[in-house]
Amino acid sequence: MKVKRILLSLLLFISSIFVFTGCANDKILAKPEDTTLEFWIAQDVSNVDFSEYYPIIGMFGGSQYYGKGYEPISVDDEQVYIHPPCVIYTITAYPDYADGGQFVTGIKITDPQISIYGITCNSTLQDFDKTFENLGCTIQDIGSSHVATYKKVKIALSSYNDSKTLTVCVEVTNNYGIVF
Repeated sequence: MKVKRILLSLLLFISSIFVFTGCANDKILAKPEDTTLEFWIAQDVSNVDFSEYYPIIGMFGGSQYYGKGYEPISVDDEQVYIHPPCVIYTITAYPDYADGGQFVTGIKITDPQISIYGITCNSTLQDFDKTFENLGCTIQDIGSSHVATYKKVKIALSSYNDSKTLTVCVEVTNNYGIVF
């Protein structure tokens, strides 16, 4: 009888560890194993030398860079960029604008060779919904865009005319009302 109580207690203890570990597992913030992206959302890039990355001029409160090996087709006198299939990273402070640091807070993907959890910018909205629902996301249908939300992270697949974009962003708070 005493052995059964000990075994039952041990079983409950081990079960609770698995339950709490599963709840703490943040699938979306972990960099997907199937991606070739250099950086992932909320990644600290304070020590990254961006001198080999093509910058996009004009963002207040942060910086934007093309992924390594990408650059615009052309830039006119007014700094308007024509983007080929590419990856663009947005770098800002995180989790709040007042916190400082350099973190990846946005990723824009138009290169169909880049995959996130098996989804590319050429995937169907139905495949997108199924994949991210299976990862525990809520899906919002906004017509030509679908948004998967998990905690502070949003992943969107958008299709406008012939242009398809896969974006990933994390919510950055602005607790002190900083105006850029």
